[in-house]
Amino acid sequence: MMGGILFINTLPLFLVTPFAGMIIDKFDRHKLLMMIQVLFALQAFLMALFAMSNHLMLWNIIVLGLFLNIIAAIDAPLRQSTYILLVDDKDDLSNALSLNAACFNVARLVGPALAGVLISLVGTAWGFTMNFLCILPCVFLVMMMDFKDKKSDSVKNKSIVEGVKEGIEYAFHSPEITTLLAFAGVFSFIALTYPLLMPIYTKEVLHSGADTLGWLMSCTGIGALCSSIFLASRTTLKGLKYILCCGAIVLSCGFILMGFINHTLYSSITMFFVGLGFTSAITSDSTLLQSILEDDKRGRIMSLYSICFMGATSVSNFIAGSIAEFLGIANTMIIFGGILLVSTILFAIRFYHLNFN
Repeated sequence: MMGGILFINTLPLFLVTPFAGMIIDKFDRHKLLMMIQVLFALQAFLMALFAMSNHLMLWNIIVLGLFLNIIAAIDAPLRQSTYILLVDDKDDLSNALSLNAACFNVARLVGPALAGVLISLVGTAWGFTMNFLCILPCVFLVMMMDFKDKKSDSVKNKSIVEGVKEGIEYAFHSPEITTLLAFAGVFSFIALTYPLLMPIYTKEVLHSGADTLGWLMSCTGIGALCSSIFLASRTTLKGLKYILCCGAIVLSCGFILMGFINHTLYSSITMFFVGLGFTSAITSDSTLLQSILEDDKRGRIMSLYSICFMGATSVSNFIAGSIAEFLGIANTMIIFGGILLVSTILFAIRFYHLNFN
């Protein structure tokens, strides 16, 4: 049932996100951001309401989960395409994206830990209630934002379908864009399996429980945070494609090493580098992509990026789980790490011949 719910939650990514990009390019981003935050708050309020009234059942979990992911399918490319409007100098885009990644990784470290403590003390219903209360300030923060979002007349006058078609053609006519999108798809296909694989690894290889799993995931978050801070301190896009490739190589080697390690300390160190490599690669990929896009097509391309980045996960998790059941978790991590390593070397050769400056 859990797998079924997760599968249903991925449907909006494929059905809504392609059209979301054109909506973002066509309409004012500030108003869209406001609407999205209100809808997030509404979803969280309904979840809390059902939980507090003891009416939280399977059907409303599925419906509210689907509602949440429809909103998120628009939110992801919307936020990604708005950063360029928040910096005065395009060269600062890398810093903005890296700072966002740092905030995300801090939240990923702190949020689940606080939720776990809260649920153990006062129950799940209050956990959902606190989630709703934490979302409310976002509405006012977005309201306080002040930026201009100029739209070209050609985009305004296009239909949604025409705009989507134009965005796809624009992406496929640029070797830089197609390469960065392809890398995001291949990389996330491998890299985003670790949240699925780590619980199995912790149980079968380390013979430990939830406390060890939490520690390993925290080590991943710390590595990701360190990478985010490093990228945020950079003042130029020069050399970013090499950081991208190095990050992917570090992550792939981390996967391979995990297949040979059966000690918690060494696993913790390795997972730190997995987090470091993951954020270095994916943040660099996103930054390079944003730096070369035309503003009137930014929403549509970032929606394609969201599909490449998150869409591959729904397939790879199923494949990774099946391989782990058949060959064992250690062999699965070695295989996935080896595939990513070979793929990264091929992408590195491709990146060498492309100019992003």
